[in-house]
Amino acid sequence: MGASYPFAGIVDQTAMKRALLVNAVNPDVNGVLLRGERGTAKSTAVRALTEVLPKIEAVADCPYGCPADDYDRMCSKCRERHDAGADLPIERRRMRVVDLPLNASEDRVVGSIDLREAVQSGEATFEPGILAEANRNVLYVDEVNLLDDHIVDVLLDAAAMGENIIEREGVSFRHPAEFVLVGTMNPEEGGLRPQLLDRFDIVVDVTASDDPAERVEIAERREAFDADSEAFRAAYADEQRALRERVRAARERIERVQMPEERQHEASYEALRQRAHGMRADIAVSRIARAIAALDGEDEVTEAHVAEAQYFAFPHRVEGVAEMTFGEAALSTGSDEESDEGDDDESDPEGDDSADRQGGGIPIAEGEESYTVDRTAIDPEKDRTMRSALARRTPSRVDVRSGRYVRSRIQEEIDDVAIDATLRAAAPHQRVRGRKDSDGLAIESRDLRQKLRERTARALVVFVVDASGSVMSGRQMMETKRGLLSLIEDAYRARNRVAVVVFRGESAFTLVEPTRNHRQAREAVSRLTVGGNTPLAHGLVEAYRLVDREKRRDQELYPLVVVLSDGQSNVEYRENGDAKEDAFRAAALFDEDDIPSVFVDTGHKIDTTPDEIWTERKARRMKRKRHERNREFAAAMGGEYLPLIDLPRDVDLEALDPEEGTA
Repeated sequence: MGASYPFAGIVDQTAMKRALLVNAVNPDVNGVLLRGERGTAKSTAVRALTEVLPKIEAVADCPYGCPADDYDRMCSKCRERHDAGADLPIERRRMRVVDLPLNASEDRVVGSIDLREAVQSGEATFEPGILAEANRNVLYVDEVNLLDDHIVDVLLDAAAMGENIIEREGVSFRHPAEFVLVGTMNPEEGGLRPQLLDRFDIVVDVTASDDPAERVEIAERREAFDADSEAFRAAYADEQRALRERVRAARERIERVQMPEERQHEASYEALRQRAHGMRADIAVSRIARAIAALDGEDEVTEAHVAEAQYFAFPHRVEGVAEMTFGEAALSTGSDEESDEGDDDESDPEGDDSADRQGGGIPIAEGEESYTVDRTAIDPEKDRTMRSALARRTPSRVDVRSGRYVRSRIQEEIDDVAIDATLRAAAPHQRVRGRKDSDGLAIESRDLRQKLRERTARALVVFVVDASGSVMSGRQMMETKRGLLSLIEDAYRARNRVAVVVFRGESAFTLVEPTRNHRQAREAVSRLTVGGNTPLAHGLVEAYRLVDREKRRDQELYPLVVVLSDGQSNVEYRENGDAKEDAFRAAALFDEDDIPSVFVDTGHKIDTTPDEIWTERKARRMKRKRHERNREFAAAMGGEYLPLIDLPRDVDLEALDPEEGTA
């Protein structure tokens, strides 16, 4: 592995660098989350951090790197050796970055039974995992928003307690797990659940510089580093040493830094005024402020320290946190930042402007009211099929070595051994199999048990939108748009991919290809033009082909097709065919292939003015028949029927800012 880019050589990004140093100084700070687009030096800064951290003394032959001079922070084996009077071998080492892969299983993260030892001795002994390796190091999770929620829970629990506790598979064990937790993410790839986000004490939104001079400096420094990394690192050696000494001094000072009661009251008052969620904001501000004071060489927290701490602790807990300016004095390195080659998230394609070329029409107007979807109304039932996908939306049993181990079972081919269940199955037969005390455990193939794991199924939500003149007219047009945008927002919050298929005139087309960039989907819908006939069959066939194509790429994908239409098909799909019959034939494709679906009937009126009452009475019979037909249509798809009026009105769609991507 090549030399890392020097921390002191990163251009600007002062808030990000300051946050990383704060977490390194105070072990009580529960993690840093860096949010931002690719190419903003997130990964570079994390990997450079360890070189400005002081070296540590550790027990050389301990898998946890226990401190030899701190009995309370030792693992059980180091304590036993210490109590027995043994000399513990000591070495000085630099902290390092331990990466957590996105596909890491729970066994790999927390540790599991040592299979070899279990077979040889018949005893369930613990084999350390990534959390053991991370003890007294930096644990780095790139794209933490794509990590399984239960793995994130495990990480945050260990970070908060400083200890990894394992109670599983017949093993009861605990070991120290003190680490600097850093997660990075690109918000366009989906967000973290609010419950998990709240557990990060520090969140920093990282953006690329909009200063031309800084951007030139970033490019020049990157080129200089790539041309001669050693010479470049030597140019920043003095600043690196100064930062290292500053962190060392701050770590020594942190224990005696005091936060006056007056400052604490001010911090709590501000949390209340800002309506910060829960008590974690107050606690985080106190921890962060003390670390900032220690970095600044102060023994008492000042008002400025509290204000800076609130900048870090509030963004993900309150709305509308004011911008804050960091001066170079915050780091005292005169350092800037280079572009991050390590953040290799790929941006999603731009929105398809073909909507404006698919026949004439009028732009969908903005409405004054809004809707959000009741997620329970469209969630498919629990999918109990075996899934090898990295699951997201619907809890599902999976057959890969990832996901939560929920139970064991007997099966012919074993590729993920449930050690606890296997040992229990073999134990009663040891005497019959002639096992002696000195022998290893006698295990036969019939004893083997397979682990059954559970994750959440990755979903693709395909919206099939009727943009014909019959739907997109007057008030009905606005209500349909509100319903669609709120459904897209719901998919965003569930971290699902979305696609948008549009039908109108004489054909259908894919407006938005499958993407996690929900901002792109909202913008495309906002630009959508409408008018013409209703080629419902064409829209369904287009959606079916899209799902079929995506399932060929990922056979275990969980698709959900949401059709928004009034069901008034009037364009035949087959030559000389019948429009309504063709639509029902196309609908049957989804039922035949067990593709979950929802038909949102946009033909319902939201309300009726007095002037419209006579029209409603006159059309009552016709509308009743149409709604019955749409229910039959939903049944033909094998899906659920949902009138547009059943979508609750409790979200202001004007708050769905395309620039921000959230409500």
